Amino acid sequence: MGERQTYPIPDKLLESIDTGILLVSNDNTIIFANDNAARIWGGPTPGLIGRKLDILFPTGTDILPCTFGENLTNVALCPSGVSGGNVCRSTTQNHHHLTLLRHDGTTFSAEMSVARVEGAGQQVFVISLRDVTRDLSRREQDLHYASVVQRNACGILILDSQCRITYANASAARFSGIGTEGMEGADFSAFLSGQQGDLATLQAFRRRLQRCRPFELEIHSRTDTGQDIWLLATVTPLCSPYEELHEVIVVLNDITGSEQIKALQKDMMGALASNLSFNEILALMCRQIERIAPDVVTQIVVVDDEQRMHPVARARLPAQIAEVCTDLQIGPEVGSCGTALFTGREVVTPDIEADPKWKGFWQFVVPHGLMACWSVPILLRDGRVGGSLAFYFRAKRAPGRWHRRIADACLHLCALAIEQQRSREDIARLTQYDTLTGLPNRTGLRHGIRQRAARARRENLLALIINLDQFRAINNGLGRPAGDRLLAALARRLSGLISSNDLLARSGGDEFTLITTGGVERATALADTVMKTVAEPVMIDMVPVTITASIGIADNDGGRREMEILMQQAETALSQAKNADRNCYRFFSEEMNRQAADQILLANALKQAIRTDQIYLVYQPQVHAATGRLEGVEALARWTDPALGMISPGRFIPLAEETGQIEAIGLWSLRAACRQMALWMQAGVDVPVVSVNISALHFRNPDLPGLIGEILHESGIPPQRLTIELTESAMIENYDQTLIAAQEIRAMGIGLSMDDFGTGFSSLSNLANLPLNELKIDRSFMDGFEPTGKVHSVVTAIIRIGRSLGMTVVAEGVETQAQLDLLRQINCDVIQGYFFSRPLNVQDLEAWLKARPNTGCSQPGSQHDAA
Repeated sequence: MGERQTYPIPDKLLESIDTGILLVSNDNTIIFANDNAARIWGGPTPGLIGRKLDILFPTGTDILPCTFGENLTNVALCPSGVSGGNVCRSTTQNHHHLTLLRHDGTTFSAEMSVARVEGAGQQVFVISLRDVTRDLSRREQDLHYASVVQRNACGILILDSQCRITYANASAARFSGIGTEGMEGADFSAFLSGQQGDLATLQAFRRRLQRCRPFELEIHSRTDTGQDIWLLATVTPLCSPYEELHEVIVVLNDITGSEQIKALQKDMMGALASNLSFNEILALMCRQIERIAPDVVTQIVVVDDEQRMHPVARARLPAQIAEVCTDLQIGPEVGSCGTALFTGREVVTPDIEADPKWKGFWQFVVPHGLMACWSVPILLRDGRVGGSLAFYFRAKRAPGRWHRRIADACLHLCALAIEQQRSREDIARLTQYDTLTGLPNRTGLRHGIRQRAARARRENLLALIINLDQFRAINNGLGRPAGDRLLAALARRLSGLISSNDLLARSGGDEFTLITTGGVERATALADTVMKTVAEPVMIDMVPVTITASIGIADNDGGRREMEILMQQAETALSQAKNADRNCYRFFSEEMNRQAADQILLANALKQAIRTDQIYLVYQPQVHAATGRLEGVEALARWTDPALGMISPGRFIPLAEETGQIEAIGLWSLRAACRQMALWMQAGVDVPVVSVNISALHFRNPDLPGLIGEILHESGIPPQRLTIELTESAMIENYDQTLIAAQEIRAMGIGLSMDDFGTGFSSLSNLANLPLNELKIDRSFMDGFEPTGKVHSVVTAIIRIGRSLGMTVVAEGVETQAQLDLLRQINCDVIQGYFFSRPLNVQDLEAWLKARPNTGCSQPGSQHDAA
């Protein structure tokens, strides 16, 4: 490249400089390059010497260093020792940033400065080069990062060791409501407590900051527009190894949406656990949604088993739109909701007016300013569609991310509400409907009566109470499953007689109640139809079963009677029908009402009578049919009230059974009869046995045998002198318990008699299992008891059954010589009735015994006895 040139700056000085140095002559030839310049260029140092300076510039670059030198004017002294101490003049130029070319053809960013140096009669240009590619990259990154931080949606704060804010980005300023200018230098406590005065959060921040570990904190703040927001602050303390706080970085995330949804969910869970109705719960949800999404108008609809939709909740949605949806059959082209319910998939309708699914429906919605709709099906746990949640928009649009977040949070709550409502309805069906017949039960009847209260004030309502005669006996004789099938069949028959506006309920085990409209003619015709329908045989296990019904009828007198009174009057009429030999119907009358009032009066008087010993016993003799010998007496309760006079047993015994007082009367009678037997034994009065009737209610008490034993012990009479009479109803109602009690009583040596045999429906197998020693033929068989005929055959059969089972047979109600003669002919053992004597008090019975001759002849009682 030629011999080495001389220049006014020593080589050693140029090599020692840590930047790239080039010396360039006036013609732009490089006459010197230090190693740093070669390194920056990327080639060997000799490769630069003698070359034109333009090898460093990309093609097409017009700016050359000589251009810089023409305007240099500054003068500087060269350092001492340079150029032999000669003075040299140096003119400098400001730094320039250029793009230069490397030896391999790549470019790089450089910082170049140029100086003209004169000395020793020479002039050269000193060019200083520095590769600033990395510096520029870092600077650009810093600027980028600064921009990212400043524009970040998260609020970013930097605090000093005193928790003063040294930096706040735009989001932090917006969150604070203070503004960027007001934040720098402010104490962070102002941000934490702010306008809300949240001292608890401030104290928690300071306490946790002392630990020098990152933590999170929820902050409730308010923006510069006054809107409440919730922020999640991630706090990172920067501490020394000695846990001295230097700086704090705080990152703020806006969790307002999450908090709003959490609040909505909390409110809804509280509503679900409250006493609010189904519609109130979902209406609350609609209001909550519209509060956090003001651009939405909400509706919730449910679908029934017939695939019809029913709006159940709305907030700002006009009522006219909900009315259009009511009872609408769902389908693939039935608006957004009907389609979503039908397909089980969400339906987005950005333009209601243009969507074919809304044909025929849009005109009800668009005039209200609702232009778009999004409907999401509500899926229940079993996968079925239970309803839909619909968002209407006033602009033509699809739902946004925020809308979807809200819907996602609400759909599960909607499903819970629907399932809860269905559970309530199921429970209502269980509590208000009879599972056997499918009819309303007594609770459902009361509910139905309340619903008809308004109709009752303007229409003539009828109440028919239909009681099945002797159903309990049939149920026991054929078995409960057969009885259930009979009830179900009768319920179906009765249901076929009524209209959709009538109410038919199963109001008791063997009772139905019908509420309908009409007058006396309608009631009479309906009662006749019901009786004929009930009386038709029902085939059960290939056996025809026939039953009859007694019906009580009342009306509300054109709306002038309350429903409660109407039902009471129907009950009173039913009692009259059952007392009139059943299988008939009776209308309520004022006379019935008077009789009902008398019953209440009588019931209260009976309570008083039991407490004040107004009840007393009389005794009816039981005579051996063949010899006339006294076999025993039956103790019968009587009642004479001071005000009401003599009360017939036919009145007060059934009343005592209805009111539950029969147990008290029975136990009193047992004690009194045993005490009297003890007195007769002491006086030598020859009464072999006293019989006392015990109600079916007594046999429900497992302690009955023990009570009877105590009474025997108190009186001191032998058990053989006592007979307990039980009725068929005791055996029918609770056979197992009755059997246990009967066996225990019989094991004590006490006699056991079946009273009123033939009036019930007890099975012969049950009769055979009971440890009876006596069977009593009911007095009703003596009516029509002739030498021939069905009654005679039945009585004969009863006597034969009793004797074959080893029992003494007693015929009750015998009043004539003819009856006595017939009973003797068919070998009846014992006679009881007015033919021999009416029931007598103790003195009259003892007189009757003394008056009887000690012969084997049967003598009827005196005229006085027969009275």
